[in-house]
Amino acid sequence: MYKESASRKLINADKAQMTFDKARDVINLSGAWLWSSIDEELLFKQLNEINCIISSRSSGNRDGSNNVNHDGGISKISLDGTAIDCADTTGIYQIVKIVKYLQQHKIGLLKLELNEQEKLLFDRILPHINQIEDKPYAPAKRRSFFSNVGKSLFDGWFTILDLLNFFGQFCFNLVRFIISPKHLDWSEVVRVINDAGVKGLWVASLLSFLIGITLAYQMAPQFTTYGANVYIVNFLGIALLKEVSPLLTAVIVAGRTGAAITAEIGTQKVQEEIDALQTMGISRMQKIVLPKIIGVMIATPLITAVADMVSMLGGAIVANGSLSVNYELFLYRMQTYVALSNYACGIVKSFVFAFLISLAGCFCGLNVKGNANSIGEQTTKSVVMGIILIVLFDAIFAVIFKTMGV
Repeated sequence: MYKESASRKLINADKAQMTFDKARDVINLSGAWLWSSIDEELLFKQLNEINCIISSRSSGNRDGSNNVNHDGGISKISLDGTAIDCADTTGIYQIVKIVKYLQQHKIGLLKLELNEQEKLLFDRILPHINQIEDKPYAPAKRRSFFSNVGKSLFDGWFTILDLLNFFGQFCFNLVRFIISPKHLDWSEVVRVINDAGVKGLWVASLLSFLIGITLAYQMAPQFTTYGANVYIVNFLGIALLKEVSPLLTAVIVAGRTGAAITAEIGTQKVQEEIDALQTMGISRMQKIVLPKIIGVMIATPLITAVADMVSMLGGAIVANGSLSVNYELFLYRMQTYVALSNYACGIVKSFVFAFLISLAGCFCGLNVKGNANSIGEQTTKSVVMGIILIVLFDAIFAVIFKTMGV
């Protein structure tokens, strides 16, 4: 209850704002002055605009007005914070920084009006403000193109190192699982198999069926031209079983299950459930990561096996209708001329793809920071990382199988 109401308060809070009342020489503060609703760049911009207004008026006011001191700055300026909806220590610290900004630009402060709660917080923080590192307002520096490229390369390199470190932790816990399988949460494994396999089976089957139809339909004119209609079976047997079905299934699992794993673990981390597990001495690898990886590695090859059959069925329908290759002949040539190694290669690849997808999903999920934006970023990153790893290892498998003559 408390977390939900607090989160709703943060989401619905207005941005911290400041406006300048020229007639009364008052800077009005409004909105929510909270860590989640303060934009320092916006405040810096508004302060600069107010300073420009004051400076331009001061330089033009030399008639001995009471609003101008001997240095040419406004002497009777006030801060009115009575319109502030709510504030925390970060917001009060920003108000102190505004006061310092005015002093640095020779703009005196006549009075500061705050609500009762904000005033109490201000009085508590003010005596200790000198102990906090003072970082003056400054506009964010824009990095050059080469700087962005360099940062991206370094981020990518450190991500690879972190992923290798995560892989090492997984291997260590895998050995512990092999020695003592009873410590694994098998109910979680079954749940992952259900989510990744049973619930995702129809999507992979439908797309594989359509791919089989499309591929056979596109190649039909080529085989008809050379009078080699029956070779459609050889082509589909190699292309679908060895390459297309495992790759397509892996991409579907990466977009569906990989993203779900990242979002689930990320939500657990934001709600501090993972920290609670570590506090109780429970390994996050054995409790969270290992069951998900094992579950996906069991479900994905099964989906691939079904996708192989369904995609070949789609190709057989097109071959029967467009190339006059009946179902008996299609099945006979498939058994005779399509090697079982093509099917075995696809299943082996699906095991590796499943491991890479689940590893990337768990890795990105554990890298989620304490906010909702980070969950979205890491979910997208897990899908992209999973697909990149799938394509990379698919190319590696192609070289390996070619070398082995498979």
